Amino acid sequence: MVKKRIDDAVRKKVCKAHASGIPMRKIASEYGISLSSVSRVVSEGSSKKGKTGGKKAPESDRQKRIEELERKIAELEKRVLEFEAKRKNLKN
Repeated sequence: MVKKRIDDAVRKKVCKAHASGIPMRKIASEYGISLSSVSRVVSEGSSKKGKTGGKKAPESDRQKRIEELERKIAELEKRVLEFEAKRKNLKN
């Protein structure tokens, strides 16, 4: 079986997309490559960065996104509790 070579530009885009938090399945379908290829490209990219002292920015970007989502979840939980309290008051 002949494997299709993944272009270096596509490799960089895949790594950048993964670093920004896009799911691997979505990356695979967007670039027309298999999920295992995305996984391989990402792991190769991270191992190369580790050897050359790559940037930590993608990790901090990911952490910021996680914190933002946690704030949104807390806000939604608060709204649910307020809604339930209003609903309970209407029943009484």
